[in-house]
Amino acid sequence: MNFKTRLLALMVVSVFLLSGCEVYQTLYGSAPQEAPEAAPGKAVRIEGPLAKEAAISKQAYAAASATQHDPFKAGDNPLGPFDRGKSLGFTMQQWLAASGIGIYSVDGENAEAEFSFKNLVPSGVYTVWCSRISLPPNFSVVDKPCGAEDGSQNSFTADEKGNGEFSLKLSALEPSTKEAASLIAVAYHSDGKTYGASPGDFGLNSHVQIFYMLPEMEEGKAKYQVPVKFVNHIDAGFPEQDVFIELEEKKEEAMPEEKEEQPATGKAVEEVKEEEAAPEKPVEVVEMPQEKPIVVIVQETDLVSLQPEAEDPDKAANLVFTYTSPLDEKGGWQTTYGDAGEYTITVTVSDGESATAREVLVIVNKKEEAPVIDSSKPIESGLAIDETQSIEFSVAASDLNKDQLSYAWKFDGVDVGNEDKYAYQSTYDDAGTHTIKVEVSDGLSSASKIWSIEVENVNRKPVLEEVGGISAKETDKIVITALATDDDKDAITYAISDSRFAQEDNVFTWQTDYASAGTYEVTASASDDQDTTEQAFTVTIENVNRPPVITDIVQKG
Repeated sequence: MNFKTRLLALMVVSVFLLSGCEVYQTLYGSAPQEAPEAAPGKAVRIEGPLAKEAAISKQAYAAASATQHDPFKAGDNPLGPFDRGKSLGFTMQQWLAASGIGIYSVDGENAEAEFSFKNLVPSGVYTVWCSRISLPPNFSVVDKPCGAEDGSQNSFTADEKGNGEFSLKLSALEPSTKEAASLIAVAYHSDGKTYGASPGDFGLNSHVQIFYMLPEMEEGKAKYQVPVKFVNHIDAGFPEQDVFIELEEKKEEAMPEEKEEQPATGKAVEEVKEEEAAPEKPVEVVEMPQEKPIVVIVQETDLVSLQPEAEDPDKAANLVFTYTSPLDEKGGWQTTYGDAGEYTITVTVSDGESATAREVLVIVNKKEEAPVIDSSKPIESGLAIDETQSIEFSVAASDLNKDQLSYAWKFDGVDVGNEDKYAYQSTYDDAGTHTIKVEVSDGLSSASKIWSIEVENVNRKPVLEEVGGISAKETDKIVITALATDDDKDAITYAISDSRFAQEDNVFTWQTDYASAGTYEVTASASDDQDTTEQAFTVTIENVNRPPVITDIVQKG
């Protein structure tokens, strides 16, 4: 990160923290100072990795009243002491262990935030805040709850183990630029209350625990996803702002009184003799004052290799260095995935009679690695099936960071599953080309695989209603209406096997006469141009007796 970017980041974070306070005339205060002492009933802020290490087991307190944020120590009293408030019921180690990851997605004017948190205050009440900061020279701050402006959508409660989830569909936040930036902050409320459009009183009942600054985006980019990783004040390089510790009042060491010379007694002589007869004197270890903190920062998989230098005023030729775990006897340590954290190493140099020790803080930052899809089924990416057939999909994935993995299956872009397998069952309406996509995520990075499926149409025959047997008499008019349906919505054409019937679409008519008597086997059919359905039925025409007709009468000769 170059100087310009770092400056912007510092300014952005500070503006959120300074919201509601006076604008500082300068961004940078004096060099880091030692944590101030506090009288009983007083509390102070901590800063820096060494202060963090020293205060890690101390009880966390609120302030007795609202305290202005001062991350750059520009004021007269940036670290305190302040009047101490109530105990918050946890240690600084528990407070600083909080973490959060997630995804912030933007699609045009709409956005969606999905965050997951660990090691929050168990059963704690939290709110999530979105801020827009215009940087100097046109300085302005707009703080508002994420989501609805009345604060009705920005709260959540951690479970009894300190885990929390927060998801929200909201209007897209403006991307950060060189002139302005957007920030998302998570605040714990020690009184169990939320304050609507206001975050409450910082230090007293509202405590910003972790936060995240949105990055700059390409101009005009309307659709994107940002992996979110929240950070606390100390890890961001600032003093802790809203949670305090109480330090014991420093006691002055009493000056040793001069001892009067005492006449030697038998006991004293005995002690001297024992001292003279004692075995070889052990090496005395002297801790050097920590004038300048020694901090080594590496990434997981980097090699830590300490090379200390020492001088001996007595010009001892053979100085021996030793190191505490996890370093080996040569001052080396090959880190690997999963080693992220902070380690206090003691380096000791000895001349055989006396030794000097000094502590080194080794900070191993997590080396983010994207998940890897090791295998998948089906192996081939282009697939073809008929309508109503199914395919089972599955993936096996791994993550070098040993992060918990989540799975997201999408059918034509629509969410359909969240396990490591998915079964696709096609229907008669699925003819065409489709895509199946799985995305495996560790919360920050992801890997994906896509399959293409060509679903072939399977024709469904028309369904023709039963006609049934027909009985009529000579000279009757027979009318048959064929009715058929097609689930594919195909056009249907009709036909009949007996030419004595006249056809008009699906209606068949036969005007019988006195010569029509008899029994006829007839077949009606319906076709969708691919398949034909037939119905056979019987037409019985009964003979109608006609009376004799006198054709002529003549005189018999």
